Amino acid sequence: MKKVLEALEQMQVKMPIETVFLILVIAFIVALIIYLTYKNTYTGVMYNPRFNVSLIMITMVTTIVMVVIGSNISVSLGMVGALSIIRFRTAVKDPRDTAFIFWAVVTGLACGTQNYTIVIAGSIVICLVLFGFKKVISKDDKFILIIKGKDFSIDGIEKIISKKVKFYECKGKYINNGNIELVYNVKLLNNKDDSLINSLQENLGIDVVNLVANNTDTMG
Repeated sequence: MKKVLEALEQMQVKMPIETVFLILVIAFIVALIIYLTYKNTYTGVMYNPRFNVSLIMITMVTTIVMVVIGSNISVSLGMVGALSIIRFRTAVKDPRDTAFIFWAVVTGLACGTQNYTIVIAGSIVICLVLFGFKKVISKDDKFILIIKGKDFSIDGIEKIISKKVKFYECKGKYINNGNIELVYNVKLLNNKDDSLINSLQENLGIDVVNLVANNTDTMG
């Protein structure tokens, strides 16, 4: 029994409590950068704040794991065995979300090993890159315009579209017993979708106008 207690004592990570708190504070600060970056660069249909908060949790938990492991091989092997029983059953549909999870894990690994300079500098660069790409993508967004109705003039609709967009291309027409469905690729003037949608809805015979972005956002 005495030998067991001695072995357990040797496995404990000897680190001042002040250092542990410093590691966790820095991990939280970097996790907050990840949180704000995800929130402000998100372009999907439904922003999930719970997933975003989980990024902070992943960062903090990974940091704690790395602090516990330290340089102790015995603890690291035990931790690997313990973590092997965990299974993630929630499907991550957006590859971008997977990248943010990986970012959070790497941040926890770096903070837990006290590589602060690398993780802070790297996170700032990633943040700036994502904000830069969001700005570029928002300027070049193209949309899919879907118009549904009955007995309206297709030529008249296309005249309206030509005045409200920079570019448009008909991708499909469906006509059945007076019911008409049109699909166009369009590029908006200054990303102003309200003007186009309102102008189309004023025409008699049009029941539905949908404007769907290539990034799956819906605005009509």
